[in-house]
Amino acid sequence: MADMPTGSLLERVGSLRGDGPPSARRIAATITDRPLWAASCGIVELARTSQTSVGSVNRFCRSLGLQGYKDLRVALAQGVGGDGVDNAAVDPSGDIHPATSAQETVAIIAAASQQAISHTVDVLDLAALDDLAERLDRARLVQVVAYGGSAHVGTYLASQLTGIGVVCLSDSDVNTAASYAATLGADDVLIAVSHSGRARHAVDLVRAATAQGTHTVAITSSGSSPLAEAAQECLATTARTVSARYRGTAGRHAQLFVTDALTVRVAQRRHARAQSLLDRAGEITAAYQMPADRRTRSS
Repeated sequence: MADMPTGSLLERVGSLRGDGPPSARRIAATITDRPLWAASCGIVELARTSQTSVGSVNRFCRSLGLQGYKDLRVALAQGVGGDGVDNAAVDPSGDIHPATSAQETVAIIAAASQQAISHTVDVLDLAALDDLAERLDRARLVQVVAYGGSAHVGTYLASQLTGIGVVCLSDSDVNTAASYAATLGADDVLIAVSHSGRARHAVDLVRAATAQGTHTVAITSSGSSPLAEAAQECLATTARTVSARYRGTAGRHAQLFVTDALTVRVAQRRHARAQSLLDRAGEITAAYQMPADRRTRSS
C-alpha cells in the first residue's frame, strides 16, 4: 500500500461524496457514514450496502491510490482508531443533526476546522509550495481566480500578495477575469482556488492560461478534479465537511491556511522589501484607527 496520512483518507473519501460517478458517490457516502463498520466489513457487503458492485469498489480504491480493498480497510482502521472520528462529539459522517446540542454543534465545527488544517499539513506538497513561492517572487504578473464559496479566499490571497509587492490581479466577474488572463504570458502565474475543483469558469481560465504558456496552479481538496488535472501544479487541501450545513467552514480554513503559508514563503524571499511595504501600509492605515482613549461616534 502506498504511504499516505491515515487521517487524510476519510477527508479524501468524503470529498468523493459530491465528486465523481454515481457509484463512487454512493460508496463514499456509505464509508463516511459508517467508517468503523466499513473498516471491518467485506467487499461484497460494502458493494451490496452501497448498491454498487465489487468492480466499482475496486475502482474506487484505485482512485484513492490504493492497490485494493484490503488496503482501504487497513487505512480506515488506522484512521478511525487515531483520528478522533469516533468521538461522540464529532459525527463520522460530518453531519449535524437537528437534535444536536449547542455544545456539540460548536465542538463538531471546531473539530472539523482543526482537523482540516492538521490534515492539510499532512498532504501539502512542500516542494510544490516552495516552487510556487519562487515563481511568484519572480513573476511579472500574478492572477488569482476563484468563484462561489472560494471567492473570498481568492480575494484574500490576492490582497496578501499585493501587500508584499507581488503585482496581483483578481476579479470575481468572469468576463473581467478572462480579459486579465488573456494578458498573461510565460513570465506570469495563474492560481485557481476551488474547494471541489469543479468550478467551470476556473477550469476554463486555467486551460486557457496553460495554452498560452502561463504557469498554472490549483488550490483544491480534490486531486482528481478537472481543475487539478488542468493545472500544471496542485496544492492540496483537505476537509471532512460533507454536510451542507457547515461544509464551507473547514474547507475555507484549509484554503486560508495554504494561502497564508504561500504568502509567508514568498515574503521570506523578499524580506526587506516586504517588511518595508507592510510597515508603510501600517503607517497609512493607522490614520483610520480611533485612539484607544477616545470613544467618539461619527455623525
